[in-house]
Amino acid sequence: MAEFWRSFCDVGTISKPVISTIIIVAILSLIFILLSFKLKKVDPLKKTPLWLMPFVMLVDLINTFIKQNIGKRWKSFAPWFLTIAIFIFISNISAVFLLENPTSYIVITLALALTSFFVIQGAGIVSNGFLGYLKGFLSPNPVMLPMNLISEVSLPISLCLRLFGNIISGSVIAILIKGFAGWFAIPIMPFINVVFDIGFGLIQTAVFVVLSIIFTSMKIKDEEKIFSLD
Repeated sequence: MAEFWRSFCDVGTISKPVISTIIIVAILSLIFILLSFKLKKVDPLKKTPLWLMPFVMLVDLINTFIKQNIGKRWKSFAPWFLTIAIFIFISNISAVFLLENPTSYIVITLALALTSFFVIQGAGIVSNGFLGYLKGFLSPNPVMLPMNLISEVSLPISLCLRLFGNIISGSVIAILIKGFAGWFAIPIMPFINVVFDIGFGLIQTAVFVVLSIIFTSMKIKDEEKIFSLD
């Protein structure tokens, strides 16, 4: 038992992507805690401060897309999808900040895919009821049960491999360009980093979040998909 606690407390036994993940979560948590204190001082009746505009635009973009696809239950899902979008984007571009990129490790992307998978399935259960959710596997007829089960199992695998594959391929391409260019890579390094780290990171974040929202929408009954400005 003593050996277990020694190894548990030994930072050297923790893998680099896990350390990067912990650092990212800690920094984001601190930023948003400080941001919450700043927001309390903002008067909603006055002009929105300039520093707040990017956050307002991001929240409005996510909320509008979720309203259009999920409907009246959007408030239950918006915080989750916004949180995971910010986390994945910062993880995708963490190499810019000299951190090990968490999303270039398949274990991390699998964990993200599984969390989205459980949110998607939970949405189906809440919207249709447990029996209605189970009946969905027999649609349009019981013969489709095996195919429907395979489709559900392949969902997190698809999300996981898509994010992992695209992020790792972007890193590999960037490394190959640097290797072939040699010393000539120095002046083009900023452009390479912008395209393959920030550009690919933003695109893959959007793909993961949009697909997760769409798959969630597919589990919700059509009559509940009502766009609301509330």
